[in-house]
Parts: sequence; structure tokens; C-alpha cells
Amino acid sequence: MPTTVVLGAGIIGLSTAHSLAALAPPDHRIHIVEPAPKLFSSASGKAAGFIAKDWFAPAIASLGRLSFDLHRDFAQSHNGRARWGFSESISYSLDHTYQPADSSSDTDARAEGVQGAPISQEPPSDDRSSDAQQSARIDDRQTDVSGRSGSQGDSGLDWLLTNQTRATAASSETGSNDTAPSASSEGATVKRDDVPRWLRAKPEALEAISDKTSTAQVHPRRLCEFLLEQCLATGVILHHPARATKLLREEHDPNGRTRIRVEYLGESSDSPEARTRVVDILCESSDSPEARTRVVDILCENIVIAAGCWTPQVYATLFPNASRMPRITHLAGYSVTLKSKHWPPATGLSDQDDTQVPRGTSVEESSSSAPALLLPSPCHAIFTDAAGFAPEIFSRATGDVWVGGLNPSNETLPTLPTDAQIDATQVERLLAVVHALCGDDVEVRKQSLCFRPVSATGRPIIARVHEADLGDGLKPAGLDGQGGVFVATGHGPWGISLSLGTGRVVAEMVLGRETSADVSALSRW
Repeated sequence: MPTTVVLGAGIIGLSTAHSLAALAPPDHRIHIVEPAPKLFSSASGKAAGFIAKDWFAPAIASLGRLSFDLHRDFAQSHNGRARWGFSESISYSLDHTYQPADSSSDTDARAEGVQGAPISQEPPSDDRSSDAQQSARIDDRQTDVSGRSGSQGDSGLDWLLTNQTRATAASSETGSNDTAPSASSEGATVKRDDVPRWLRAKPEALEAISDKTSTAQVHPRRLCEFLLEQCLATGVILHHPARATKLLREEHDPNGRTRIRVEYLGESSDSPEARTRVVDILCESSDSPEARTRVVDILCENIVIAAGCWTPQVYATLFPNASRMPRITHLAGYSVTLKSKHWPPATGLSDQDDTQVPRGTSVEESSSSAPALLLPSPCHAIFTDAAGFAPEIFSRATGDVWVGGLNPSNETLPTLPTDAQIDATQVERLLAVVHALCGDDVEVRKQSLCFRPVSATGRPIIARVHEADLGDGLKPAGLDGQGGVFVATGHGPWGISLSLGTGRVVAEMVLGRETSADVSALSRW
């Protein structure tokens, strides 16, 4: 029976396995191998979860549209709002330095949702109420937050690599797209009632850059958990924590098929609340078919490497004589997750609360007494700038607010994502933004550091690897005998947004089908 082994249990690997399980014949076996002792311990569990339809450069645009539609359809089919916080989202660019002509009043207008607060350049001291801190202005390094004069370039990541706001990414597509929301037009007026109550900002300081038809929000870890649950239910086998160490071929195998060796690394540290399970499978070697082992050799026709920032290491381990390697570097990302009394619900799901909404509950069945995550109000995305980085703030239907956008370039990639060490000074920079833009009546629930893979071109790599590039060692043949190694990585900060589309396309590549999106420009690396 044909077998595909997916290396990496992040959202790209899970999306690929999920699509393969849906599209492949019933006898097609699928394995996922993940070395980290805790699942979703990097970007797939700690990212913002912002999803966009048309914020991408031309090379990525087709994949962006496909993935957005799949996210929306998947949420509609599986009650995604209740299960992983899928919600329509409205996006704003914020000029946090805005000062009205008459700024003499110091009345706290938080209750009206209109107060502005410049972002401090330095981390705040213990005295959060310091007027000097709250009114400090950023220096001359500030950038245009409107994004209207920005350029995505061919990669679509120019805004990120130059420490500008993500709002820049919206300008090239939504600024010229005939179907772009009218609210995105230059000088659009934001009404006072439209300002998120958890944000200290005046309506005049905000510019709408998308309406809820083209952007959305999810809780990425919960989406990954649901994808994994779906995969396991269809017979996908998870090896965790485990790693692929070599390719080999049975000496007496008349078909000469390739096997991949998977070595288990120890016990999983995931708690039962994570709703995942680790699978020990029967050894498939001909010597002892019934023996359980910590080393498993799996017959495979296809290997999909979806290991994020760790893709080059995985690739080099399996193909040490390869003539070329995927050029992937890592981009660190700090974030804090907080609770605001101005963003309900207190009883909804959050990073600290694993309460489950009963299956079958839907938006239509909700009432005013139901958790607010089931109510139809949209989430919000706020993009602004500060000295040297571009803060991003996202409210989630799960009841929390995510703040990030600080991407230091000098963080060392750990051997495993669970080995990441958080720098407290970087967190303090984010907390300065939190208190400037969300006030002091917030509770910080979580501090996180994750790593996103970025390619040399700035575009994702979604490709079938030519056999000649793999060197003179063993390699899987593929279902058609033309090579069975595929790479899916390099999504940068758009991994969650592009995940379902990437998984669909890679599954179609493995099965030899026409792809649902044009990724021809992403196959060159």
C-alpha cells in the first residue's frame, strides 16, 4: 500500500496530512513524525492566528485566496468559531501619535473608546501611571503606518524585513483591487462605535484597511489540535516525540522500496488536556512483525518535509550528499497574551482555560447568556509602529488579546522549539505597548517566543524536489516513480493564514493531481 511520511506536526504538516487523508485512496497510509516533546510549541501554537485573503504579493496571491476560502469553509463545516475561535475580523492601521487640535482635556475617555496613547520607546518602570511614560513619543525611525505608500515587493515580506507594519502588505492588493472594501479607501472615516473598547485610540487615529469579508482570526493552537484530532480519526499515525534519522532499503526486498527510520526520543510531555495521543506502532520489519519497538522502519513512497525553521537540518540528515539544501533562516517572534475587562467573555475559552463548548453548539443556537465566543461580533486587528518594530494586536473570539510584532534577528534557533529561552527585556518592550494601547486594567496571561521559517526569497517553498538535487543516496520513488520528496516551508508570519491551502496543494502534488492554486513561483528555490 502507498505510504506518505510527513516530517513535522506543525500546522503545515497537519494540513498536509489532513488533506491527504481526504483526497487519497483508502489504502494510502499516512504517518506524521514530530521530535518536540510538546506539540505546537513554536509558531503553530503561539502565533497570532491572523488570516488574510488578499494581502499577498502576486506569487503568493493564488495560494492566499485558496487558503482563506478553505479556512472559512472548514470553520462552517466544523463549528470553527466554537472549536478554534474562527471569527471574521476588521483591520485598522493606527497612528498612535495622533493628537487632536484641542488636546487640553485629560479626561479618561476609555469608556467611550476614544482615548489615544503614544507608544513609549523604552520599557516602562514599575510606576505604570507615569505621565512621562504614557506621553513619550517614538523617535524619527517611525514609519508610515497607513501602508498606502509601502511596497510588498515580489516576496510579500518587505514590510517585515524592514521592521514596518503588516498594514503595508495590504496596500498593494487591497489598494488596487476592484473588490476591496470601500472602508479601505484613503481617508475613510472610522466611527466612534467602531473603535474596539479594549483599545485606547481616537477614531481619527484609525484607518480601516479591511472589512470582515477579507480577514479573519483563529486560535492557532486550537486549530492545530482539531486538525490532529481529525487526522487521527481517519487513521493517520502520529510518532511523537520521534525523529527521522536515515533512509534505508531492505537487502532482500524484491521491490527495492525505501524505508525511513523513525527513532522515538522519550515520553511526550503533552498533558491529557491537549487532547492528543501518542501512537506506538508495530514494527514493520519483516524480521519481527509483531514486536513493539522504539525504532521503526516505515516503507514509504513519499516524504513531505514540513519542519519549519528546522527543515534544513531534517533535509541534511536524510540527504547528506544533496547538491543543494533549502535555504531557510529563522525569524524569532515575541508575543504576550492578555485578558482585558473590555473584551468579553470572562467565561469563554482562553489560553489558560480548556473548557470545551459542547459539540453541535452553533452560532444560531447561542443566546445572550452563552459565551461571547459564540456571538456574531467580529474580532479586530490593529497595526501600528514603534521605535524599531511594528506592534500588532489581535482580539480573539476565545476572549483574549494577542500582542506581538517584535521580531529580533539575533535570536539563536534552539535545537527544539521547547528549548527556547525568553528574553525578559524583549517582553518588557511588548508590555510597554500593551499598557500604552490597552491601559493598565489588563491581565497578562502568557509570554511566548516562537520561530517562523523565512526563505531566501521571502516566499514560501512548496516544491517537489528533483531527484538529482538529493545526491547519490537512497530516496523514495514517489507514486509515479519520478521522485517522492516534497518540501513545504518558508511561510514566515503567514503560516497560519496559508496553512490549509498549502496542505491542499502539497497533497495534490503527492497524488499527482493538478493543484488548486498556482504555486509555480513557489517551487523554485
